[in-house]
Amino acid sequence: MEARTTPSGEQTGSLVMTLLDRRSSVPLAGARINCVWREGRISRLDADAKGNFRTTLPQGVYDLVISAQGYLSLLVRGIGVLGGYEQHLTRGLVPGEGQTAEGEPATAIGGFVSDRLGRAVGNVTIHANSESGSNAYTTRTDKSGAYVLHGVVPDMYDLSVRSMDRLLIKEHVPISHVRHFVRMDLRLIQV
Repeated sequence: MEARTTPSGEQTGSLVMTLLDRRSSVPLAGARINCVWREGRISRLDADAKGNFRTTLPQGVYDLVISAQGYLSLLVRGIGVLGGYEQHLTRGLVPGEGQTAEGEPATAIGGFVSDRLGRAVGNVTIHANSESGSNAYTTRTDKSGAYVLHGVVPDMYDLSVRSMDRLLIKEHVPISHVRHFVRMDLRLIQV
């Protein structure tokens, strides 16, 4: 994906989501998504006939409220949008009436991993472990070296990059609030 910028100069990324019935895996046509920006703005999106939606947003962290008739509403906190990247997610809704409880406020950590020459490093594991031991998040980089850890709650984290059992880099990352996306581009000295 080509990196785009908004008129104010912010880098943008794409969020692509597929919404399914959690029990039958049938696409949820016409589901409604309210995307809550950190400054309080709300964008309303509707899923297509295959349960998909796509939007372009400034790099940042967003909360999504997903609803469909006959299903419990789903609140997904701390969805990160990485500038210059297309993020794909799938979520399932449970049949029923009413609403689910609100989750804890969260943010996202994301960026690109490159080698010492600036080339993308794909298929390495990114792991964030809180110092308190109560929270841990794991993902892998894609072929462009991109990664995003969603739903990260405030705490002090050790962010590590591993290839199999080999530790490639470790960074200390404090998350003190959930208002902003935490951009962490990582350059590996040795691979």
